[in-house]
Amino acid sequence: MHKTLFGAAVLSTLASTSAHAGDKVLVAPVPAWVAPAPPVLKAESAVRFDEQVQVDGDTTTVYIDTMRQASSPEALLQMGTVTLPWQPDHGDLTLHKLEIIRGDQVIDALGKGEGITVIRREAGLERLMVDGQLTAVKHIEGLRVGDVLRMVFTISERDSALAGHVQDGLVLLPAPLKVGFGRARLVWRTANPLTVKSLAPGLTPTPKPVDATWTEIVVSLPVAKLPDAAKNAPSRFAALPLLQFTTFPDWASVAKVMAPLYAVKDTIAPGSDLAARVDAIAARSPDPVRRMADALRLVQDEVRYELIAMGNGNYVPQAPADTWSKRYGDCKAKTLLLLAVLDRLGIKAEPVMASSKRGDAVPDMVPAALAFDHVFVHAKVGEEDFWLDGTMLGSRLADIRDVPRYGTVLPMGGSIEGSKPALLALPLRAHARPDIDADLTYDMTAGPHLATPYHLTLRYNGTYAASYKVDPGPNYDEKLTSFAEKAATNWVGDTFVGKARSAWDADAAVWTLDFDGIAYPNWKYRDGHYALAVPPGLKVTYDAPRDRAAWRAIPALISDPWHARLRTAWILPDAGKGVTLSGGDPGGLDLPAATWQRRLALAGGTLSEEIVSRESGAEIAPDKASSTAKAISDAMERTARLSLDPAYPKWWDDVARRKSSPALAKARAIFDTRIADKPDDASRLTDRAWFERTLFNWAAAEADYTRAIALDASADRYLKRSDLRSKVGNRAGSLADAQAAYDLEQGNADARSTLSYELIEAGKVDEGMDLLPTDLDIATDDGLSNFLEKIDRLEQADRHDEALSMLDEALEKRGSSAKLRNARCWYLALRNTALDTALTDCNKAIELDSDPAMYMDSRALVHFRAGRLKEAMADYEAALAAEPEQTASLFMAGIVADRMGDKAKAAALSKAAKTVFPDVGHFYAHYGIKP
Repeated sequence: MHKTLFGAAVLSTLASTSAHAGDKVLVAPVPAWVAPAPPVLKAESAVRFDEQVQVDGDTTTVYIDTMRQASSPEALLQMGTVTLPWQPDHGDLTLHKLEIIRGDQVIDALGKGEGITVIRREAGLERLMVDGQLTAVKHIEGLRVGDVLRMVFTISERDSALAGHVQDGLVLLPAPLKVGFGRARLVWRTANPLTVKSLAPGLTPTPKPVDATWTEIVVSLPVAKLPDAAKNAPSRFAALPLLQFTTFPDWASVAKVMAPLYAVKDTIAPGSDLAARVDAIAARSPDPVRRMADALRLVQDEVRYELIAMGNGNYVPQAPADTWSKRYGDCKAKTLLLLAVLDRLGIKAEPVMASSKRGDAVPDMVPAALAFDHVFVHAKVGEEDFWLDGTMLGSRLADIRDVPRYGTVLPMGGSIEGSKPALLALPLRAHARPDIDADLTYDMTAGPHLATPYHLTLRYNGTYAASYKVDPGPNYDEKLTSFAEKAATNWVGDTFVGKARSAWDADAAVWTLDFDGIAYPNWKYRDGHYALAVPPGLKVTYDAPRDRAAWRAIPALISDPWHARLRTAWILPDAGKGVTLSGGDPGGLDLPAATWQRRLALAGGTLSEEIVSRESGAEIAPDKASSTAKAISDAMERTARLSLDPAYPKWWDDVARRKSSPALAKARAIFDTRIADKPDDASRLTDRAWFERTLFNWAAAEADYTRAIALDASADRYLKRSDLRSKVGNRAGSLADAQAAYDLEQGNADARSTLSYELIEAGKVDEGMDLLPTDLDIATDDGLSNFLEKIDRLEQADRHDEALSMLDEALEKRGSSAKLRNARCWYLALRNTALDTALTDCNKAIELDSDPAMYMDSRALVHFRAGRLKEAMADYEAALAAEPEQTASLFMAGIVADRMGDKAKAAALSKAAKTVFPDVGHFYAHYGIKP
């Protein structure tokens, strides 16, 4: 089925499906039944939408009178060619007027229909639809900006498949749309009553007699603005601006008219190829459920979907023999074919009408076939019901008890005893198989400081597999890689993937995708050890705010419900020695809309997690929406935590012992393979440069940056190489790169800041200072950041007095700023002056900030300058306990240890600092501090 009530009503503004064949555009006067619209007084206000529908017997005639002003060249371009689609197999298109209104002048642009071209262009082909629609095209000559174009036409509609009934709807244009005149008018013979209903809230149509023969409903347009839709609400709560009408008295009448179209007697000829295929199914198994699954696969896999709505094809299905021989058909054809196959197999079944997108809204509509856009099969084996959709792909025996989420449907009757032609709400349950079954393994054996290779396997099952699998064909590798990158984003949080592989198991309908990749787990150093937060890797997503009074009585839905399973393994460094797990208790939800379980276990050097999420699509009652949101949020936010042994080595020591580890070799192979696959991809070289930097392979990293810049120079790549060169003491190279980055992107704040620093280092103070931002308002975050940057550059340029004066003035305004306090403390300590003031400032900064590692480093320098080596070491060690990779603290702690006579400790600290930042001593040497 194709045509829906909503779709038809919208199309009726331009076209509808109609009475009897007419493949030529007719030209005639306005019909006598039409109520005239008021005359046009001023062209400027002549915006009109007048829609009138007459129901006479089994024929519906839609009359449209529209006016629109060409208010701009863009509007003129859109209005210069008129196109009107209609279906000639069902009715006639008649043009009554085509006029240009220019001031008081009315210009006839229609004449006797000259210049009208009729074309057939099957606009739905890309959506596998062929409906025989024609389009009338008329180029409007002489239309100018400021003109008003008036178009008046009718389209009649009669569908013999409806057995004398009519059904349709009028569009009720809502505010804030403005029209000079707007009307929706429905007219019918009083002797042949209609059921009429408005889907626009707050509007109750009132019929009134026109005369002894006719009755009408008139609605002024625009109607009231439609209420804002609540997010993730059932479709029946999304208001539609429609006035529906029908002559069907009830839903049983709709089923009665449609059911004969699906009669299966004698539709499979004995001895035919189709009969042989069905008999082969029967021979394979005596189990009726197995037979049913095989029959469904036959219809899904061997008959492609294509909608044929020409002639009576909108409701009348194609014969099974034709569907089988052509090997294509729409939902009607596939349903009738499946019914015929099931009948031959001795399985009771019936056709069922459904709305694929607004199923829960069907009971609120008037009884009409147009309430539905789909048809599928209800079968019964014993006392068990099965709901089979031949238009889907990938359904197998494992999925045979899955229920399509079509809400309320209309069974039409068939061979199932006791079935009634009445609206029926389909059962709601999660799919039997996981739509996606994922296995993810992180190899963390290289430790928390380095790249973590992972392997991800995704098994897409059943209809999910058919919908998502990447089929072999042109650009297959690129498409598969793109798909894998999206999957990696969803499951791992990054797009860095290696070579993707896939396999399709047609018998099981399982598409398997697997690939290696690189992850960057966010290990944190806190409380004397490295720790990793482990939130659930598979979550229930609930996003249905009901924070408006008008929404609080609206049920909620979990969007796109699915059944998924994730098994994750983290293979831990050093076989898990000293690793502890906290917060690993099982978690779960048990709600009508979703069940979710999570289990974690730490054993044998591996942390294992299994999560199963089964979402049914059930509605969440309004009075449960808030508590459900909290329950889901609480469950999803429960985070476990892995903690390494406090003695676990720091970054520089760990790299030294991990350089030959299998995990690191695996990671390097992924980086190398990606570059080998696309040697001209600069981003892949940049990625490997980052990897080399984590290993302190400075020369290799610089080489990759250089190759990447040669392929695709960017400010970001120049800045990365500038930073690397600065770290290793290549000042000239760092300046050159900073200048190149700035030349490419002068608006890039990082490029500006880096160039400013490097120019001053090179003695070009004025040039460097000119690059600094001028917004120094310390009352704002950006202004304070700019202010501190200027202070830093002044100190770098040995303009200490100017910097200090600015800081003194700033602290008079913001004495409670920890950043300003620390800045004055730091620069006084560097200059070895006013150390008492510096100490006071640092103490205050430490009091004001919850994470004072940097400020403790500043206070340590004050103690060092004052000769209080013990206190200095205590502060450096406290800073490193919070931030062990703070290279300034490492370097200075080494100097302090040396002054205290602990040469071994001094050597270890100095080596650590220079491993992470080879030229770290350059900064301190400027202020006379050397090992």
